[in-house]
Amino acid sequence: MNTSPMSAKTLATGITSVLLLTLSPTMVNATTGPRVERSVEGVWSFTLTPRNCITGIPIPGAAFQGLFTFHKGGTMSAWVQNAVITVTRSASHGLWQRDHGWRDYSFKFVHLRYDPSGYFAGQQVATGTLALSESGNQFTADSVNTVLDAEGNPQASGCGNAVGTRVEMDP
Repeated sequence: MNTSPMSAKTLATGITSVLLLTLSPTMVNATTGPRVERSVEGVWSFTLTPRNCITGIPIPGAAFQGLFTFHKGGTMSAWVQNAVITVTRSASHGLWQRDHGWRDYSFKFVHLRYDPSGYFAGQQVATGTLALSESGNQFTADSVNTVLDAEGNPQASGCGNAVGTRVEMDP
């Protein structure tokens, strides 16, 4: 087969064009990375500031740190402990759900409470709403918690606002 220089160049240009058209979406995806769905799933570090449930006024001197883990499938784990607690708490376990779009969630978790001698003192139940930031790596949350005695009777309640940051692996 006799190929002139012009037809070889045309053939090479055609092959290059086909390859570029075929590989372009892959190259763009490789450059921009896979689209990651924004979700509350993951581990979060937060600061919770208690507030007066009636007036909404924060109590900054009572702020404390905590951790949330939102597991795939709608379960969660939480660790919260402030300095004024006089009972021992179990680990906190709960549920979460997406409410609207990708930003808005609600959650509920519970932990068991034991007095200093080790006797069951009841439980504490927290419920709240959470909104992710535009980046999906920060949140704000409002919560209400209720302390129940060993028979399930409400003993006290409190409110709080939290600001959290996703825990990420260092690159």
